[in-house]
Amino acid sequence: MKGSVIFVFLIGLLTLHMLNACKEQNKESDSIELVEVVQFYCQTPFKFPLLTPEAQEIITDWPVFKDFRRISQNLVNIPLEDLKFRSNNLRLQTDSLSVTVPQTLESPIINARLLVVKTRISLLNQEAKKSTPDSTVIEKRLLELHQSIDEFILHINEKIEKDRLDQKGVQTVR
Repeated sequence: MKGSVIFVFLIGLLTLHMLNACKEQNKESDSIELVEVVQFYCQTPFKFPLLTPEAQEIITDWPVFKDFRRISQNLVNIPLEDLKFRSNNLRLQTDSLSVTVPQTLESPIINARLLVVKTRISLLNQEAKKSTPDSTVIEKRLLELHQSIDEFILHINEKIEKDRLDQKGVQTVR
């Protein structure tokens, strides 16, 4: 009888030990399953193009542009969830940009460049919202967006320079 009690006791200890080992193994596998791989997009730094001093003066009266600049500069080295949010926010900012273009900058080329920026942002936002976005497509869309912003700023600077030269020519003729 004493031997069977010890035997049952040993079986109980062994069972507890095995349950505890399984519990520990489950904890390890649970923690492994909880590790989420976060992919960061746009590793290539984006430096917002410089505006000429004359263009900077005009932009100071265009508050939507300041938000556009800030958000577009922050599309670097971010996880997908942030990219979804920021690209959508940038899309909304460009809608506001197109409605509030200062009179000085109103021209077909500025409007066309802004339309290209809006299109690039929409394509980026569309890819980022997919259930399984393609990382190479996202990177391509980000680079295209950056290029379109460069072109947009270039044309702002050129438009203001052209207006300045035209004004100087008019004053010379008088």
